[in-house]
Amino acid sequence: MELSPADEAIRRGCPALWECLSPLGRRLRQPANFLPQQSAEARGKPFNATIGQITDGHGRAVPLPAMAAAVTELSDAERSRAFLYSPVEGFPELRRRWRERQRRGVPEGVPSSLPLVTAGRVQALALAAELFAGEGRRVALPDGASAGYAETFTLRTGARAARLAELAGLPDGEPAVAVVEGGGSQAKEDGLPAALAAIASRRPLAVVVDDGTGDPAETPFWALIGLHSNLVPIKVDAPAAAEGVGFLSFPFPPDSELAAAIESKAKTLLRALIGSPPAFAQVLLLHELG
Repeated sequence: MELSPADEAIRRGCPALWECLSPLGRRLRQPANFLPQQSAEARGKPFNATIGQITDGHGRAVPLPAMAAAVTELSDAERSRAFLYSPVEGFPELRRRWRERQRRGVPEGVPSSLPLVTAGRVQALALAAELFAGEGRRVALPDGASAGYAETFTLRTGARAARLAELAGLPDGEPAVAVVEGGGSQAKEDGLPAALAAIASRRPLAVVVDDGTGDPAETPFWALIGLHSNLVPIKVDAPAAAEGVGFLSFPFPPDSELAAAIESKAKTLLRALIGSPPAFAQVLLLHELG
Protein backbone atom coordinates (compact mmCIF):
# COMPACT_ATOMS: atom_id res chain seq x y z
CA MET A 1 0.00 0.00 0.00
CA GLU A 2 1.31 3.43 -0.94
CA LEU A 3 2.29 5.49 2.06
CA SER A 4 0.28 8.60 2.90
CA PRO A 5 1.99 11.94 3.63
CA ALA A 6 1.39 11.29 7.35
CA ASP A 7 3.05 7.87 7.08
CA GLU A 8 6.02 9.38 5.27
CA ALA A 9 6.34 12.08 7.93
CA ILE A 10 6.39 9.47 10.69
CA ARG A 11 8.83 7.13 8.95
CA ARG A 12 11.17 10.00 8.17
CA GLY A 13 10.86 11.94 11.43
CA CYS A 14 10.59 9.13 14.00
CA PRO A 15 11.30 5.62 12.67
CA ALA A 16 10.65 4.10 16.11
CA LEU A 17 7.12 5.51 16.12
CA TRP A 18 6.47 3.92 12.73
CA GLU A 19 7.77 0.56 13.96
CA CYS A 20 5.64 0.83 17.11
CA LEU A 21 2.40 1.42 15.23
CA SER A 22 0.05 -1.54 15.07
CA PRO A 23 -1.20 -2.76 11.67
CA LEU A 24 -4.36 -0.76 12.32
CA GLY A 25 -2.32 2.29 13.31
CA ARG A 26 -0.45 2.12 10.01
CA ARG A 27 -3.65 1.75 7.97
CA LEU A 28 -5.37 4.77 9.52
CA ARG A 29 -5.63 7.67 7.10
CA GLN A 30 -7.53 10.88 7.66
CA PRO A 31 -9.92 11.47 4.74
CA ALA A 32 -9.38 14.59 2.64
CA ASN A 33 -12.90 15.69 3.63
CA PHE A 34 -13.25 14.82 7.30
CA LEU A 35 -16.99 15.59 7.38
CA PRO A 36 -19.49 12.83 6.66
CA GLN A 37 -20.47 12.91 2.98
CA GLN A 38 -24.07 13.97 3.66
CA SER A 39 -22.97 16.87 5.87
CA ALA A 40 -20.50 18.02 3.23
CA GLU A 41 -23.15 17.87 0.50
CA ALA A 42 -25.66 19.80 2.63
CA ARG A 43 -23.40 22.80 3.17
CA GLY A 44 -24.91 25.98 1.82
CA LYS A 45 -28.33 24.46 1.22
CA PRO A 46 -31.49 26.24 2.50
CA PHE A 47 -32.24 23.36 4.85
CA ASN A 48 -29.68 21.09 6.50
CA ALA A 49 -30.99 18.22 8.63
CA THR A 50 -27.85 16.09 8.56
CA ILE A 51 -25.83 17.34 11.49
CA GLY A 52 -27.95 16.08 14.40
CA GLN A 53 -28.14 19.29 16.43
CA ILE A 54 -30.87 21.94 16.74
CA THR A 55 -30.01 25.63 16.40
CA ASP A 56 -32.03 28.83 16.22
CA GLY A 57 -30.91 29.58 12.68
CA HIS A 58 -28.07 31.78 13.92
CA GLY A 59 -25.76 29.04 15.16
CA ARG A 60 -26.99 29.02 18.77
CA ALA A 61 -28.16 25.78 20.34
CA VAL A 62 -31.80 25.24 21.35
CA PRO A 63 -31.65 22.78 24.26
CA LEU A 64 -34.64 21.32 26.03
CA PRO A 65 -35.64 23.49 29.04
CA ALA A 66 -34.66 20.77 31.53
CA MET A 67 -31.21 20.52 29.94
CA ALA A 68 -30.69 24.29 29.98
CA ALA A 69 -31.80 24.44 33.61
CA ALA A 70 -29.03 22.03 34.59
CA VAL A 71 -26.30 24.50 33.58
CA THR A 72 -27.60 27.86 34.77
CA GLU A 73 -24.14 28.77 36.07
CA LEU A 74 -22.86 28.97 32.50
CA SER A 75 -23.05 32.09 30.35
CA ASP A 76 -25.38 32.08 27.35
CA ALA A 77 -22.44 31.50 25.01
CA GLU A 78 -21.07 28.66 27.14
CA ARG A 79 -24.49 27.06 27.45
CA SER A 80 -25.02 27.16 23.70
CA ARG A 81 -21.60 25.69 23.03
CA ALA A 82 -22.22 22.87 25.51
CA PHE A 83 -25.11 21.57 23.38
CA LEU A 84 -23.38 21.77 19.99
CA TYR A 85 -20.80 19.47 18.43
CA SER A 86 -17.14 19.62 19.37
CA PRO A 87 -14.33 19.35 16.82
CA VAL A 88 -13.10 15.74 16.61
CA GLU A 89 -9.84 16.70 18.33
CA GLY A 90 -11.59 18.76 21.02
CA PHE A 91 -11.96 22.50 21.58
CA PRO A 92 -8.72 24.36 20.73
CA GLU A 93 -8.70 26.47 23.89
CA LEU A 94 -9.20 23.42 26.13
CA ARG A 95 -6.30 21.67 24.42
CA ARG A 96 -4.09 24.73 24.94
CA ARG A 97 -5.16 25.21 28.56
CA TRP A 98 -4.66 21.55 29.42
CA ARG A 99 -1.21 21.52 27.81
CA GLU A 100 -0.25 24.54 29.94
CA ARG A 101 -1.51 22.68 33.00
CA GLN A 102 0.42 19.54 32.07
CA ARG A 103 3.66 21.45 31.56
CA ARG A 104 3.84 23.37 34.82
CA GLY A 105 7.48 23.16 35.86
CA VAL A 106 8.55 21.33 32.67
CA PRO A 107 11.56 22.87 30.84
CA GLU A 108 10.65 24.67 27.64
CA GLY A 109 12.92 22.45 25.53
CA VAL A 110 11.03 19.25 26.41
CA PRO A 111 8.47 18.76 23.61
CA SER A 112 4.83 17.72 23.90
CA SER A 113 1.90 17.93 21.53
CA LEU A 114 -1.43 19.60 22.07
CA PRO A 115 -3.47 16.96 23.90
CA LEU A 116 -6.14 15.21 21.85
CA VAL A 117 -9.45 15.28 23.75
CA THR A 118 -11.23 11.96 24.29
CA ALA A 119 -14.43 10.81 25.96
CA GLY A 120 -12.69 10.00 29.23
CA ARG A 121 -9.40 8.51 30.39
CA VAL A 122 -10.30 4.92 29.49
CA GLN A 123 -11.02 5.90 25.91
CA ALA A 124 -7.62 7.61 25.72
CA LEU A 125 -6.06 4.33 26.89
CA ALA A 126 -8.13 2.40 24.34
CA LEU A 127 -6.99 4.70 21.53
CA ALA A 128 -3.36 4.16 22.55
CA ALA A 129 -3.99 0.41 22.64
CA GLU A 130 -5.39 0.30 19.12
CA LEU A 131 -2.66 2.55 17.77
CA PHE A 132 0.20 0.46 19.19
CA ALA A 133 -0.95 -2.97 20.43
CA GLY A 134 -1.39 -5.27 17.42
CA GLU A 135 -2.14 -8.96 17.05
CA GLY A 136 0.34 -11.06 19.06
CA ARG A 137 2.33 -8.03 20.25
CA ARG A 138 3.50 -8.14 23.88
CA VAL A 139 2.09 -5.48 26.18
CA ALA A 140 3.73 -5.19 29.61
CA LEU A 141 1.15 -4.20 32.21
CA PRO A 142 1.96 -2.78 35.67
CA ASP A 143 2.23 -5.22 38.55
CA GLY A 144 -1.14 -5.27 40.30
CA ALA A 145 -2.64 -3.29 37.42
CA SER A 146 -6.02 -1.68 37.89
CA ALA A 147 -9.05 -3.68 36.82
CA GLY A 148 -9.69 -3.46 33.09
CA TYR A 149 -6.12 -2.80 31.93
CA ALA A 150 -5.67 -6.25 30.37
CA GLU A 151 -9.00 -6.05 28.54
CA THR A 152 -8.30 -2.53 27.30
CA PHE A 153 -4.98 -3.51 25.75
CA THR A 154 -5.65 -7.07 24.59
CA LEU A 155 -9.34 -7.79 23.99
CA ARG A 156 -9.83 -5.78 20.80
CA THR A 157 -6.23 -5.75 19.61
CA GLY A 158 -5.22 -9.41 19.95
CA ALA A 159 -2.10 -8.36 21.88
CA ARG A 160 -0.70 -10.56 24.67
CA ALA A 161 -0.33 -9.33 28.24
CA ALA A 162 3.15 -9.66 29.79
CA ARG A 163 5.30 -8.38 32.61
CA LEU A 164 7.95 -5.73 32.02
CA ALA A 165 10.85 -8.14 32.61
CA GLU A 166 9.53 -10.42 29.85
CA LEU A 167 10.07 -7.76 27.17
CA ALA A 168 13.84 -8.05 27.56
CA GLY A 169 13.65 -11.67 26.42
CA LEU A 170 11.87 -10.98 23.14
CA PRO A 171 13.80 -11.30 19.86
CA ASP A 172 15.84 -8.20 19.06
CA GLY A 173 13.94 -5.71 16.93
CA GLU A 174 10.47 -6.97 17.86
CA PRO A 175 8.27 -3.97 18.81
CA ALA A 176 6.58 -3.98 22.20
CA VAL A 177 4.38 -1.84 24.43
CA ALA A 178 4.78 -1.03 28.12
CA VAL A 179 2.05 0.54 30.25
CA VAL A 180 3.08 2.52 33.33
CA GLU A 181 0.74 3.95 35.96
CA GLY A 182 2.07 7.47 36.32
CA GLY A 183 1.12 8.02 39.93
CA GLY A 184 1.69 4.47 41.10
CA SER A 185 4.55 2.80 42.92
CA GLN A 186 6.07 1.63 39.65
CA ALA A 187 6.49 5.20 38.45
CA LYS A 188 8.30 6.12 41.68
CA GLU A 189 11.00 3.51 41.12
CA ASP A 190 14.31 5.26 40.48
CA GLY A 191 15.36 2.60 37.99
CA LEU A 192 12.24 2.65 35.83
CA PRO A 193 13.51 5.01 33.08
CA ALA A 194 16.79 3.08 32.87
CA ALA A 195 14.92 -0.24 32.68
CA LEU A 196 12.72 1.06 29.87
CA ALA A 197 15.72 2.50 28.04
CA ALA A 198 17.49 -0.88 28.29
CA ILE A 199 14.48 -2.61 26.72
CA ALA A 200 14.33 0.08 24.02
CA SER A 201 18.00 -0.45 23.19
CA ARG A 202 16.98 -3.75 21.57
CA ARG A 203 13.56 -2.92 20.12
CA PRO A 204 11.09 -0.12 19.34
CA LEU A 205 9.11 0.47 22.53
CA ALA A 206 5.90 2.47 22.99
CA VAL A 207 5.44 3.43 26.64
CA VAL A 208 1.89 4.45 27.59
CA VAL A 209 2.07 6.53 30.76
CA ASP A 210 -1.31 6.59 32.49
CA ASP A 211 -1.26 9.78 34.54
CA GLY A 212 -4.92 9.49 35.45
CA THR A 213 -4.20 7.13 38.35
CA GLY A 214 -2.36 9.37 40.81
CA ASP A 215 -0.41 12.56 41.34
CA PRO A 216 0.44 13.94 37.86
CA ALA A 217 3.53 15.62 39.31
CA GLU A 218 5.05 12.15 39.73
CA THR A 219 4.74 11.21 36.06
CA PRO A 220 7.77 9.65 34.36
CA PHE A 221 6.50 10.91 30.98
CA TRP A 222 8.77 13.95 30.82
CA ALA A 223 11.86 11.98 31.86
CA LEU A 224 11.23 9.44 29.09
CA ILE A 225 11.13 12.00 26.27
CA GLY A 226 14.41 11.81 24.36
CA LEU A 227 15.78 9.10 26.64
CA HIS A 228 16.37 6.68 23.76
CA SER A 229 15.68 6.92 20.03
CA ASN A 230 13.70 3.66 20.15
CA LEU A 231 11.50 4.74 23.07
CA VAL A 232 8.25 6.57 22.31
CA PRO A 233 6.33 7.77 25.42
CA ILE A 234 2.61 8.51 25.16
CA LYS A 235 0.77 10.39 27.90
CA VAL A 236 -2.79 9.64 29.02
CA ASP A 237 -4.42 11.84 31.66
CA ALA A 238 -7.74 13.25 32.79
CA PRO A 239 -9.07 15.81 35.27
CA ALA A 240 -9.88 14.28 38.64
CA ALA A 241 -13.17 16.15 39.06
CA ALA A 242 -14.58 15.98 35.51
CA GLU A 243 -16.22 12.91 34.04
CA GLY A 244 -16.26 12.30 30.32
CA VAL A 245 -13.01 14.06 29.39
CA GLY A 246 -9.61 12.48 28.82
CA PHE A 247 -6.44 13.50 26.99
CA LEU A 248 -3.89 11.76 24.78
CA SER A 249 -0.53 13.48 24.21
CA PHE A 250 2.58 12.68 22.18
CA PRO A 251 6.25 13.69 22.64
CA PHE A 252 6.44 16.12 19.71
CA PRO A 253 6.13 19.93 19.44
CA PRO A 254 2.53 21.00 18.78
CA ASP A 255 3.31 22.70 15.47
CA SER A 256 5.51 19.88 14.14
CA GLU A 257 4.89 17.61 11.15
CA LEU A 258 5.19 14.60 13.44
CA ALA A 259 2.53 15.82 15.85
CA ALA A 260 0.15 16.52 12.96
CA ALA A 261 0.82 13.09 11.43
CA ILE A 262 0.16 10.97 14.53
CA GLU A 263 -2.78 13.20 15.53
CA SER A 264 -4.38 12.62 12.12
CA LYS A 265 -4.32 8.87 12.77
CA ALA A 266 -5.71 9.22 16.30
CA LYS A 267 -8.44 11.60 15.07
CA THR A 268 -9.45 9.18 12.32
CA LEU A 269 -9.83 6.41 14.88
CA LEU A 270 -11.73 8.69 17.27
CA ARG A 271 -14.04 9.80 14.45
CA ALA A 272 -14.79 6.17 13.60
CA LEU A 273 -15.59 5.31 17.24
CA ILE A 274 -17.63 8.19 18.69
CA GLY A 275 -17.55 11.03 16.17
CA SER A 276 -16.26 13.70 18.55
CA PRO A 277 -15.74 14.05 22.32
CA PRO A 278 -18.68 15.46 24.33
CA ALA A 279 -18.88 19.24 24.11
CA PHE A 280 -20.86 19.40 27.37
CA ALA A 281 -18.03 17.93 29.48
CA GLN A 282 -15.43 20.10 27.76
CA VAL A 283 -17.36 23.31 28.42
CA LEU A 284 -17.80 22.38 32.08
CA LEU A 285 -14.06 21.69 32.39
CA LEU A 286 -13.18 25.00 30.73
CA HIS A 287 -15.55 26.75 33.13
CA GLU A 288 -13.89 24.97 36.06
CA LEU A 289 -10.40 25.95 34.86
CA GLY A 290 -11.54 29.59 34.89
